[in-house]
Order: sequence, then structure tokens, then C-alpha cells
Amino acid sequence: MTAYKKTLKIDPILNAAWLYYQEGMNQSDVADKMNVSRLTINKYLLQARERGIIKIELNFDDYLNDYSAINIKNKFKLNNVLIVPDVHSSIMPSKEFRQHMANAGAAYLSDIIEDNDFLGVAWGRTIHMLGNYIAPKRLNNVNVIQMLGSILPQPDFTTIESSTKIAQKLSAKCVSLHVPAIVSNPQLATELMSEPVIQHSFSLLEKCNKALIVVGNTQDSNPLISSGVLSKKEMEIFRDLGAVGVLCGRFYDINGQAIKYENVDNRLLGISLEKLQKIETKIFLSAGPSNFDALIGAIKGNFITDLIIDEDTAKLLINYSL
Repeated sequence: MTAYKKTLKIDPILNAAWLYYQEGMNQSDVADKMNVSRLTINKYLLQARERGIIKIELNFDDYLNDYSAINIKNKFKLNNVLIVPDVHSSIMPSKEFRQHMANAGAAYLSDIIEDNDFLGVAWGRTIHMLGNYIAPKRLNNVNVIQMLGSILPQPDFTTIESSTKIAQKLSAKCVSLHVPAIVSNPQLATELMSEPVIQHSFSLLEKCNKALIVVGNTQDSNPLISSGVLSKKEMEIFRDLGAVGVLCGRFYDINGQAIKYENVDNRLLGISLEKLQKIETKIFLSAGPSNFDALIGAIKGNFITDLIIDEDTAKLLINYSL
């Protein structure tokens, strides 16, 4: 009778993480030792962070107390400003700088989220990426709440996943609104809002003490158009009315004042700008000169308390005349 020996198998992600972080080997040496490519090791280390095997913690106090960050914070009366080092939206491909901003946003959110928080979350490409970068964290009694109704799945994000990914990483309960972002007529919007289940979901938005938002401009490249929430003609109307930015489907001008267009506003199902203003901590990600007017309007409208920006945007803010 032949006796078979059992072989020892160790998860290669665990192996790579141990050799790189614990043994101090560089990626090339780890690749040689494991007999795989350096690119494979890079992927293993990224997966180790996503799974929470590796937790890298920065001392955000040092970044928030940087001279330029303090300058911008005081100038615009914000709570905190984080300038993401070596990220230049003016010269980087959009997907690349979006990844860097999402990574920074994930680290900052993980640093400030606490037990019992109610976190309102917008949806979009950057928020969707951000959910991938958050390191798993054990929290108690945290709720993550979608702040605008849903749309059909897009090539690079889905509305449900944008909030559920974040909730899963934070051991939180995810509350989806279970309504479209926009409906065909105001009467239908009113009827949906009268449903008890939907009323309950929207009532939780009133409890939000933190919000996660990404800047939105009024260009035709805005996902609100590609997702079918708005037509190009409707976006043009908002621009003609003076809109420079949009948050959760709600438009505002350069002074942060709401821009109303009843044919759209009365059909939208999501948080209002007035309710958004009342949220205590509003984490806002912004990068790129094309989003600068939207950023200024959001600052003036009190839609931001904690700002995360790239170096190019930081320079624009430092030189902006109030």
C-alpha cells in the first residue's frame, strides 16, 4: 500500500506579504524566491492590502499640518485639508489620478470613521474605486447610506456597489434607497416618497453625521449624462442658469447657491443641498482645473469641511483671490 505525503501549501499572497513587509526583502528578491514575476508580486501585495492582511497607517496629523494645507484650511475656513503628494491632475491620465485620489480618500475615511457613525455616500467612478482601496476595519453600529437613487450599471461602476463595498470594508450596515435617481414625472416622485419603506431609508439621511462626496462639474462628460439621469440639453440649461457644480444631482453656482430647474429637481430622488449642508463632516475629493469652479462653489456653499486635493488644485487655491 502506497503512502502519500501531504504537501504544505501556503497562500502566495500571505507568503509575499511576509517576505516583503516582515523580512524586508525588495519585490525583485521576493519574485525570485517565489519563482514568479515582479508584476505578480506587486499584485499579491495589493491584494494583501485589500484583504486587510497588511495595514499601512499614515500619521495624518503631519499631512494636515503641512504649511500649504494649513494655509488653504485657514484661508477657506475648512476643518482639514489633505494635499495628496506628487499627484498632478493636469498632466496625469484621468484614470491614473482618479486612482490616486480614491486611494487617498480611502485612507482618510478609514482614519476618521468611528463607531456609531452614519455615513452618507454619493456614487460615481471615484467612489467606486475608493471602496476597493479601503482596508477592512472592525467598527460597531456604523451605517453607510446611499445619498442619491440608483441608475443602470455603468461600464466602470454601479450605484449599489459604490456604497456596499465601503460598508463591507467597515463592517457596516448598507442602506440603499431602492429608487431610481430620477423618474419620469414629479407625481411619480411624490408617490414613491410616500411609501413607508422609502420614507424610512430617506429618514436615515437625516441622521448622517459624515458624508463622502466627489466634485462634479457641469460638463457633458459628467456621468449624470452617460448614465441617463440628465440629457445634454438639460445640462446645458443648468449651465445657462449659472450652474458650475453638481452634488448628488443638485446644482449650484459659483457662490454655492442652489440652481433650481423644476423640470429636473422635482423628479430627482436624493438628498437635498440644504440637508447636505447640515451634515457635520463632509469629506470632499477634488482634482483638476476643469473642476475648480465647482470646488469654489462647493466651498462657498458650505458643502465641504474636509478637503482632499491634488497638488495642482492646491496651487490654484493658494493663488485664488477671495
